[in-house]
Amino acid sequence: MKIIASLLLTVLSLSAGVYEDLEYRDTRQQVTDKLMACERVDNTIPKTMFARVGLNGTFKIKKDLKGLNFSLFFNWNENQQLNEIALRSNAIAPGNANSKLSGPFKSATRLITEVYGPAVMSNSIPKSSQIKDGSILNSHLWNVDGGTLLMGIAKDQGKFHLSISFLEKHINPVPK
Repeated sequence: MKIIASLLLTVLSLSAGVYEDLEYRDTRQQVTDKLMACERVDNTIPKTMFARVGLNGTFKIKKDLKGLNFSLFFNWNENQQLNEIALRSNAIAPGNANSKLSGPFKSATRLITEVYGPAVMSNSIPKSSQIKDGSILNSHLWNVDGGTLLMGIAKDQGKFHLSISFLEKHINPVPK
């Protein structure tokens, strides 16, 4: 189990910052500089193109999680400071989404629970038939360091992704 956890930590590196060395309220330049210096991510385009295409999806995590590769996506507040980091897996075709996402989903749940403790909201992996295109159905919620970590399944253009998001905002789970 320790070997699996150490391998997974290279995918979900929950170290000094929110994710890697990134901190909420970092500027785009700080995010870019920190990720360019990070040995666990690759950028997929030349740095000179960042202004033209943006940062979303341009940084990929080098290690996979049970066969899924992850890209980083960002959201910014009104002051153009980082307020969300999302790890989104590669796309899975609808025909086998539930079976392909099940193993990585369970592994990610175990890892995050090992790092942050039990989720304050925990449900089964969402079935692909439950998810509307262009949305995320989050099944797990952890309150971490004044923010929130959400995990669920996203659907975009008919394909499915494992989604893990770190949000600066504290979200309370919906009572059952």
